[in-house]
Amino acid sequence: MNSSLKDLKYIKGLSYLIFLLILILSLVGCTDDKITVNTKQSSETYVENEDYQNYLNLYSNYVKTNDGYYFISDNRLYFFDTYSHESTIACNKINCEHNDDSCMAFFSTFSFFPIQLSYYNNALYLLGWETDGSNIYNNYIYQISTDNFKRKKAVYIGNSNGLSTTVFLIHRGYVYYTVGSNTMNETTAVLYRKQLGNTDKKDTGEVAFEYTGIGAQIQDISAYANNIYVSFAGYENKNGDGYKTSFSSINIHTLQEKCIFDSSTFAAYADSNYVYYEKDENTVNCVDINTNEETFFCDIKGPCYISADSNYVYFDNLQSIYIGKTDEKDRRILVYDKTGKYITEIVPKNPKDDCYFGGDDIMIFKEIIAGEVMESDGAKGYYALDKSQLISSDKQFIDME
Repeated sequence: MNSSLKDLKYIKGLSYLIFLLILILSLVGCTDDKITVNTKQSSETYVENEDYQNYLNLYSNYVKTNDGYYFISDNRLYFFDTYSHESTIACNKINCEHNDDSCMAFFSTFSFFPIQLSYYNNALYLLGWETDGSNIYNNYIYQISTDNFKRKKAVYIGNSNGLSTTVFLIHRGYVYYTVGSNTMNETTAVLYRKQLGNTDKKDTGEVAFEYTGIGAQIQDISAYANNIYVSFAGYENKNGDGYKTSFSSINIHTLQEKCIFDSSTFAAYADSNYVYYEKDENTVNCVDINTNEETFFCDIKGPCYISADSNYVYFDNLQSIYIGKTDEKDRRILVYDKTGKYITEIVPKNPKDDCYFGGDDIMIFKEIIAGEVMESDGAKGYYALDKSQLISSDKQFIDME
């Protein structure tokens, strides 16, 4: 009898130790599963893996890695290898048809909004949601690992009564996001931020910037180094008179706002030293970020979309074609160096092809023929230009299929 009691106590003691071990291991696992961020980064220049990739359009669906670019086409995630010039779908399942949620590369439009793709610390980020009842959508930024393509919630950004109009970017450990509004009453447009990994539904987010006015809206956001850049607009009255736009920088550590310029209705782009913007449809000036000193940069036939990389500034007149100011046959992407010297021009395959200007390695294009986006078959319809060919008289496009 005493032996049985000893055995029973031994078994209970062993079970308790096993339980503690399992609990400790599970806690370690939870700790390892947390998203690690560096919100103290204060470099004045671009930091790879931590900074918003401002050389790509906010809505490009592209992110850059060391070996190539991830992008979403036809609700599927692909990888374009810049060395082999081949695109592959991000799924390793045998005989997978890549058309439902069992595929790691497929992102259903019933759960995700595959319009924006962002990158931070070797992971991809995408807007998605969970339904709570019939009308409520709980909106999240989801993380997709580039190691195994598993998904998990990274940030809770609020709920909505339908599909979210959230626009977001990820920069130095934070998600910055804004929700659209179409009212012509006096309202406040707000740019919020939350640290990556914050999925607390009770946390409404920190206000990084706000603007109050009639029809107030945040039109565009971007980031470089220690600043978030915000383009915002409003009206003088409820009749829609006196439309005015402004462009400001927000210091990410102090959240202090600095006005760069007012009353510009054209494109602007900020990089390490300057904000390049269209003073008018045909004149591009640059504003020193530190001193606010403004100088002439170049003349163009605009209006144009503006982008830049480490070496060049790009002006794409697609906007001018869309508003009927320039004929389709005159589609051009003008290339200047950082001193304002004209380098070359690029003519896409088709007049209305979208251009995602890319990093220092390639430019990326999406083919659009007769108003139809050519992406019905995987990566078909996407092509690239090696930027080492920019000064060549015989530039050759690379099909990304």
